[in-house]
Amino acid sequence: MTDVVLKVKDLAVSFMSELGLVRAVDGVDFELRRGETLALVGESGCGKSVTAHSILRLVEHAGGRIERGSVWFNGADLLKMPAEALRRVRGNRIAMIFQEPMTALNPVFTVGEQVAEVIREHLGRKRKEARAQAIDLFARVGIPDPSQRVDHYPHQLSGGMKQRVMIAMALACSPLVLIADEPTTALDVTVQAQILDLIASLQREQGMAVLLITHDLGVVAEVGDRVSVMYCGRMVEHGTAHEVFSEPLHPYTHGLISSIPSLTAPRGQLRAIPGGVPDPLDFPSGCRFHPRCFLKTRLETAAESGGSRICSEVSPSLREWRPSHPAACHFAEHMPPAAKEPAP
Repeated sequence: MTDVVLKVKDLAVSFMSELGLVRAVDGVDFELRRGETLALVGESGCGKSVTAHSILRLVEHAGGRIERGSVWFNGADLLKMPAEALRRVRGNRIAMIFQEPMTALNPVFTVGEQVAEVIREHLGRKRKEARAQAIDLFARVGIPDPSQRVDHYPHQLSGGMKQRVMIAMALACSPLVLIADEPTTALDVTVQAQILDLIASLQREQGMAVLLITHDLGVVAEVGDRVSVMYCGRMVEHGTAHEVFSEPLHPYTHGLISSIPSLTAPRGQLRAIPGGVPDPLDFPSGCRFHPRCFLKTRLETAAESGGSRICSEVSPSLREWRPSHPAACHFAEHMPPAAKEPAP
């Protein structure tokens, strides 16, 4: 668990819109270690998927621009790698399960052909051998009647089956790193559990590292080793899953955990983070979370605090408040000790 296989440093990505420049990712840092699952969490629109797509420079095909940063893999910076060399990494050493299998699979080719193409492209197998390997992969990921399903088109498969095809395609070349972007979105809870168990089982078999992109904290609690929390394009907290869930150091993390539905909560009561995500064209000054922050409000109303104007004036940097548990908050030491304590 000490071998770093992927290191993202000071990553910044922007998109030009009709209204101006949108900084979707702004100075993101994290490390992914061999054999572990790192969960990247946050609300929709916080920059999780853009971060994942930037690792393989896929944002460049969607109008995005990588402004600065580095992505180190096997001693090379992927952001500076020539296009041909990067093609040998994509889908081979670093594979990705995309968020929507319905749109990620080509509707005019059979699913078996699409998996076999990856095998032929990266492993140099002949057509017949690639087809046989695709059938074997289908069997491994739990697709029934794989020798028949291999000739089916995407529209002939259920959502869960299409997601299994995507997993088979991602694992075809035994990657060192698997990026799973919302792999259980739009699946019912039974299929969701099967997909998560499948990824975990294959991870143990192959020893690969998994970067899991999700907004579902239940999934994180089940499979995550470490957690990185994003808000408005920035990292606000890192830590082990146990540390982050039991003793969060950032008010946003605390709010996310407190908003998880609970069977013990009064009937009909759901906790929510007040306010909304700010306009990406006009982020607030200082800490981007301060307009919604219960901790800032608490400190401002406490007679002994002297106020907390620093929150609205100075952007906090990630600081190690506990060993290997940094958070970007000026007042992390004042955080409530229990993650389930309701925010005022």
